[in-house]
Amino acid sequence: MNRRAFLKASVSAVAAGAGLGLSPAARITRILIQKAKGRRLTPVAPNAYAPYRGYEVAESIVRIQNSEGLEGIGPATAKPEVLKALLGRNAASLYRWEGEHIVGVAEKDEVMVSQLFGSDIALLDLIGKSMKRSIADLLGKRVRENVRVYDSSLYMEDLLKPDELDGLAYLKGSATDDPVERVARKALWVVDQPEGIKILKIKIGRVKWMESFDAALQRDIAVVKAVRRAVGPDITLFVDGNDGYKSRPLAAADFAEAVAAERVYAMEEMFPEDKITDLREVKRRMRAAGIATKLADGENHRDGIPLNICAERFEREPLFDIEQADMNANGYVRIQAIAGTRTKYGMTVAPHNFGSKLGFWSQVHPGLVTPNWEFCETDDSQFPALRAEGIQIRKGLASLTGAPGLGVQLDDTKLEKPSTMIE
Repeated sequence: MNRRAFLKASVSAVAAGAGLGLSPAARITRILIQKAKGRRLTPVAPNAYAPYRGYEVAESIVRIQNSEGLEGIGPATAKPEVLKALLGRNAASLYRWEGEHIVGVAEKDEVMVSQLFGSDIALLDLIGKSMKRSIADLLGKRVRENVRVYDSSLYMEDLLKPDELDGLAYLKGSATDDPVERVARKALWVVDQPEGIKILKIKIGRVKWMESFDAALQRDIAVVKAVRRAVGPDITLFVDGNDGYKSRPLAAADFAEAVAAERVYAMEEMFPEDKITDLREVKRRMRAAGIATKLADGENHRDGIPLNICAERFEREPLFDIEQADMNANGYVRIQAIAGTRTKYGMTVAPHNFGSKLGFWSQVHPGLVTPNWEFCETDDSQFPALRAEGIQIRKGLASLTGAPGLGVQLDDTKLEKPSTMIE
């Protein structure tokens, strides 16, 4: 880009923001990084690769403040030297605009904004507050008024040790000696919570923790059947293997066939996504058996499933149906670009999010404006320092209440002291 074009793009971006209510004089003046400690209502039991992780959880938060006294917050995923480059900048000038919507990053800032990862959530929160508009309304025209939410807190509760069972919320008044039943009890507890969530993700792939692959497979099957019995026919179930089937990929088809009556919506990350031949055979067997279960993956790469794999087909459908690139690793502009690309392959998107309430609340906004969006991922983590007054969940559907920006406020009294201050 030559100097004249550079200056024209910069002036146009600021002017676009100014025309929508953002003062072109507003400049980023200070950036803080602070930690918010939290606690889950139920502990994180083992999954396919990790042991018991307990109740404790924390969010690292970036706070981007401007000369007008406004502040945007988001996950602190960027390095301090990248954040420092934001000082003195007008937030709106970092983006390309078409009318009232952000459609990309300003060409001269593409590298820097990419290095922010999910911290661009804080930038859009700041812009939204400046313009008195939600982030959803910055990102595009709404295609739905609410977005489906799923709970991902069902781990391998059947593998909990005796000293890890004390005080479990889902066993109060209903203790059981059957380890499989423990998972079912937790599933029932989740769907009975006030949010009314109707979609559950179940962790499977127990081979690391059991005496044999066959024993692990049978336990995976038993857990899904028990959960279905507990929650009834109207709750959507899908499973996450965390690559636990990598030693026997075709056993994923055995699993799918064994739980066909449970109508599993999707199987996530059963084994590495580059095993194309095995994936094709798993899908062939499922479709031959009349099983409509989808395949999902993508959390292990920032950009999600590699494009050469997205292009793989099974007859008239994509080999992978659902893209799960991580929300906090990408932020808004990148996650929308990923969603747009996946449309070309006939795929939907359901960004990955682990242990982050900011990641969940952030997902709601693009979920309202992205046509091929599946659902948003949450869990039972609680953060006293974060108040999502702009987002509500009713009957398993998340919507906005009208608050500007992200719709999340901080309680300074419940945050740790800043670990980083840039000004």
